[in-house]
Amino acid sequence: MIGMRFLCKLIAGILLSSILFCACETDPVIYIDGPAVPVIYGIFDNFDTVHYLKVGKTFGAGKDPLLSANIYDSIYFEDIEVEVKITNPWNTTVEELDVTEVSDIPKDEGAFSFPGQVLYQFNYDFKYPLRFFGKVIVTAKVPDLAVARAEISMVTINRDSFSTPKFAQQYVYLTPTSPLRVHWFGNSWNEVDVTFQFIEDLGTNGQRSKIVHIQNTNSFMSPHPRYRELKIVYDEFIREVLLQIGQNDSVIETHLGYISVGINGGDHNMSMYKQYYSGFTDYNFSGYSNIENGLGLVASRTSILIDSMQFDLHTRKLLLSENKLKVLKLTK
Repeated sequence: MIGMRFLCKLIAGILLSSILFCACETDPVIYIDGPAVPVIYGIFDNFDTVHYLKVGKTFGAGKDPLLSANIYDSIYFEDIEVEVKITNPWNTTVEELDVTEVSDIPKDEGAFSFPGQVLYQFNYDFKYPLRFFGKVIVTAKVPDLAVARAEISMVTINRDSFSTPKFAQQYVYLTPTSPLRVHWFGNSWNEVDVTFQFIEDLGTNGQRSKIVHIQNTNSFMSPHPRYRELKIVYDEFIREVLLQIGQNDSVIETHLGYISVGINGGDHNMSMYKQYYSGFTDYNFSGYSNIENGLGLVASRTSILIDSMQFDLHTRKLLLSENKLKVLKLTK
């Protein structure tokens, strides 16, 4: 048995040595040259009426990519036609929109051609908060290349998407036995932010507002909406208040302010893209792209804010008597 183990180690050593010698004698081919393809990025918000696309191109590794990225001609096509079309729900009519090239929008300093950048702008009103049932089709045409294309639907979240808080709800109830719940008919990607306002009285120095955030981001792979929930239990709320505000001796007293619920929603494409952006990959795929004959992401997003809610009288009395919150000097 010992001899067999030694033989196995010897064979493994020989194979490893062969691989190492081969690796030393043969230069690996890291980059294979090929034609550039369009790279398209655009996220359309149904709340906006002016929308933008960024259209560039892939570039080779003949020299340092960080140097190439700063060369205008390396990241943009000289001859390209960008089109945006809107269809009705049945794809029987198509409206072709006017797309304008703009280059006067500032860009933060970074690896890619700074300060100049080229964007494509189009105007369209998706009639938010109504739901838009048509399609948005983006194409980029470059001579001698296949047409790069993306087709998406627009997502929508409005007040009718919620079962809790109810329509025109003014008061929120939170106790150790009854959590605060947010229920909504959500999209594939959801980012929810519940904010609680605390108003600190600083005496002769006036007042200041402090905000406590309780946030959650969730996504799922289905392209179809489904009911989502955020649950905030009493102990979690107390913990976050103490962590985010804490004790301040300069505060004379603190008043409970307004509560709001904000939600950002994204479509299936954004959900998939965020999975890879956050590090999900099997190293056999270069990341998520929904561009046919190209790379990049065209997606849709939506948002809503429900504000001007307050804790109900029972909850306010409970919080005023909470020993853990005495350091905040809560008052009616």
